[in-house]
Amino acid sequence: MASRATPSPRPRGGGRAQAAKRALISTENSPYYRIWVLTNVTGKPFGLRFGERFDLNLTEWRVLLTVADKPGITAQTLSDFTGLDKMSVSRVVRKLESQGRLARENSEADRRSFHLNLTDEGWAVYGEIAQAAIKREAHVYASLSDRELDTLHKLLGKLLLQARNDPTADDPIE
Repeated sequence: MASRATPSPRPRGGGRAQAAKRALISTENSPYYRIWVLTNVTGKPFGLRFGERFDLNLTEWRVLLTVADKPGITAQTLSDFTGLDKMSVSRVVRKLESQGRLARENSEADRRSFHLNLTDEGWAVYGEIAQAAIKREAHVYASLSDRELDTLHKLLGKLLLQARNDPTADDPIE
């Protein structure tokens, strides 16, 4: 079902010219917006529970999580898989490496790339945060039946595939 724009409240003091302006995207009816909010709400406790203690932000945690799940992943593949830009991945990899949580190993196939793996310190941090993440996920998913959760997983997979294959993704906004 496509999102339908709902009129936003009329701005004060804007006169007649302002009255005709309306929001094009409804924050209540846009699934994309709601996924973004869900991601923010579920990630919000991270900073309080782990951020300062481990000197780690959500993006750094997500990179750590991905490398744990995909040992030996290259930085380029990590960038493609997560949707993070190359510079962000590079910055995060450098920080995690300087913290002793991530190790880079040169690729024999391509001297310009390297494979990423967690160190023992990285695995220790990952293990502690992953336990809390599993509990958080279970709490969020508790309102869904097994069938609904399976459907959600399939639908998110389809949307991710569609988004990754978007020929207009790199077009400048006009």
